Amino acid sequence: MSGGPAKTKRVVIIGMGDTGVLVASRLSRDFQVTGISTKPNLVSGQELGKRLADLDWWQRFYNTPLHRFKALSSVEIRHAKATSVDLDNQTVTVLDQSKLETRIPYDFLIIASGTSNGFWRDDSLRSEADIDAQLQSDARAISEARSIAIVGGGPCGVSSALNIQQAYPDKTVSLFISADLPLPGYHASARQYYHQELIKVGVQLFTGHRAITPTPAPRAGTIHFESGQSAIADTIIWSTGDRKPHTDFLPNGLLDDEGFVKTRSTLEVEGRDNVFAIGDVASTDPARSSARNWAYGVLVHNLKRRAAGRAANKRYTPPANRWGSIVGPQDTGLTLHQDSGKTTRLSRWLVDKVLLPTVVQRVIYRGVKRLER
Repeated sequence: MSGGPAKTKRVVIIGMGDTGVLVASRLSRDFQVTGISTKPNLVSGQELGKRLADLDWWQRFYNTPLHRFKALSSVEIRHAKATSVDLDNQTVTVLDQSKLETRIPYDFLIIASGTSNGFWRDDSLRSEADIDAQLQSDARAISEARSIAIVGGGPCGVSSALNIQQAYPDKTVSLFISADLPLPGYHASARQYYHQELIKVGVQLFTGHRAITPTPAPRAGTIHFESGQSAIADTIIWSTGDRKPHTDFLPNGLLDDEGFVKTRSTLEVEGRDNVFAIGDVASTDPARSSARNWAYGVLVHNLKRRAAGRAANKRYTPPANRWGSIVGPQDTGLTLHQDSGKTTRLSRWLVDKVLLPTVVQRVIYRGVKRLER
């Protein structure tokens, strides 16, 4: 499909994180696309450990103003927060920073609004200055702390612990996990490998420690565990996997018991042929893994078929194990873990000079404009 009648159809994407940007960049040539974003930047959810331990490097590749993406040049970006969706009249109501309420019509709706997760993600409306202030504040909380506790043994917890300990070898970095090994959901070889790596770099690893997570979770002070034990740290990073979906604006009929969007394997929302969901907010599988497994191609294909009056025929199938980069590029290079347990290693030069600026920014994201000097 290219040009023609489909260009008259309007696609509204709620959420312009990594997946929202990728979907918009693939649809902008054939549809009128509007992206609703609570932030003027793509503030990536990737590589949290590098963000906390090496913010300057992280900002080069993972904090990008939306107007710099070349494939979004024809996309209307609304810096606003979705407050309601009218499925019958096919409109989304948004509220911008000046408290102005607007209704946006759609032919197709894509829900990519994501989740809040502990230390680093929420759906509040923020300016570029707000984003920078938060990033700097989080980095200072690490650099000024003498003791740092990370709660949760998933990829964000492991990445945070390993990267912070390597960047600040004199600090006490503790990782508390509920299981015997970190990285549940990954192949056994990856779990064993990072168990050893964490200990090797000096992280204090506490297994069998299931934390009691208060609301709101404290950024410093005391952590209480179900065993009755406790720990104290100058800075606490909560990475337990407890996610709050950003779905308060959606009708209850679209949501499961936990508030996630009920989604078919075609990435269509149950009972709606013109509404799609993808990413952390979509209940495609128990891990809600569609964002990190290239499912945007499935969504784009099926939406184009629906626009042409045909049934969706591609399905998202989650892998047996999680895969990809876990701790980001290190001085020794980047280790990529496959779901089969095999690993691929790339040199640091290749990552910084080829993979991120060329493969990721130029090919996957279809070009990023250079910063004006």
